[in-house]
Amino acid sequence: MALKLSKNPAAGIAAQLASGAGGAAKGKAPAKKLGALFAPKIKKAELVNMTSQLAIMTRAGVDIATALESLVRQCKLPALKVILDEVHKSVLAGNSVSEALSKYKHVFDETFIASIAAGEASGRLPEILGQLAELLRGEVRLRGSIRTMLAYPVILMSVSGAVVMALILFVLPKFADIFSDFDAPLPAITQVLIGVSIELRTRYWLWLPLICAAIAGLIVFKRSDKGRRTWDSVTLNSPVLRDVTRAMLIGRTCRLMGIMIDSGVPLLDCLRLTKTSVKNALYKRLFVRLEEDVLNGRGMSQAMLQSEFIPDSAAEMLVTAEKTGTLGMVTQIVGQHFEEEGEAKLKDIVALLEPAITVGMGVVVAVIVMSVMLPLFDLSQAAK
Repeated sequence: MALKLSKNPAAGIAAQLASGAGGAAKGKAPAKKLGALFAPKIKKAELVNMTSQLAIMTRAGVDIATALESLVRQCKLPALKVILDEVHKSVLAGNSVSEALSKYKHVFDETFIASIAAGEASGRLPEILGQLAELLRGEVRLRGSIRTMLAYPVILMSVSGAVVMALILFVLPKFADIFSDFDAPLPAITQVLIGVSIELRTRYWLWLPLICAAIAGLIVFKRSDKGRRTWDSVTLNSPVLRDVTRAMLIGRTCRLMGIMIDSGVPLLDCLRLTKTSVKNALYKRLFVRLEEDVLNGRGMSQAMLQSEFIPDSAAEMLVTAEKTGTLGMVTQIVGQHFEEEGEAKLKDIVALLEPAITVGMGVVVAVIVMSVMLPLFDLSQAAK
């Protein structure tokens, strides 16, 4: 896949990546996409390791071809080893690193390739590689932190749910047999739970497929355009999640933009590439407006200040940076700040979520216990 470079190589590659052309023939695009779909997945941690080693070796004065050859020898992951070997051969054949990497967009995204292209054009490749490694390392660390924070609530809900279902399906029916032998009137709560238990036990063949179908339907709906927009709107606007999602989105997009601007990618291409990396549909719409404003010479100020998704403090800093010509530096600082703020707010939510789940499941278990104990008290009183 040959990329034709203009007078500004970084801008040329960035523009082609942003437009989705990539220099590939239209007839070959579906085959490439299909191949990428079934290609082995490369973990983010492997990319961090690869990018960090490249940054260290190039800073030490090792030429990029030799650095790639060294990475091929050291790489333990077969799928990544094959890709690095192909990239190394392409570089030896006279192509730039960004051209070689652009053949593997399912591994290296557009922002990564555009930043590498800009680093090559400006002669700052080692520095750009270091910044990309730090960005990827931050993403891996953030994902690990989120998984760690959510692990306990998820396990707690799973175990509690299993306990509740066991009480309803296996324990409560035993007491129902005892109560029926005495032919005594049962409290309303006991009658309801026994009815639920009998329904689930006798008609599991109906309810189990219905539950599975409902879950599958929700998954399909979430993956549809309307479902994606609905979910994106909920995550951005719900009182509980909006502070976290807005902070993390502005943090990540600012860091991406900062690296690309600092490496020499034109602002318009930065906005286009950042838009492709954003998954949230509402946030994509914001970047479409930013792109239109910059293209028409209005700058980003108006869209930034009017956006409800960007915190006021971040918008003011970015507007000031655009006026003073320090957008690259300021966006990276703003991005790091809001990523840390989003992570801190997520920790606060999880800290509140754990006792809330404990109390909620405790109430459910208490209701089930009461439905068993109340009839027993009535029977003991009747026996006296």
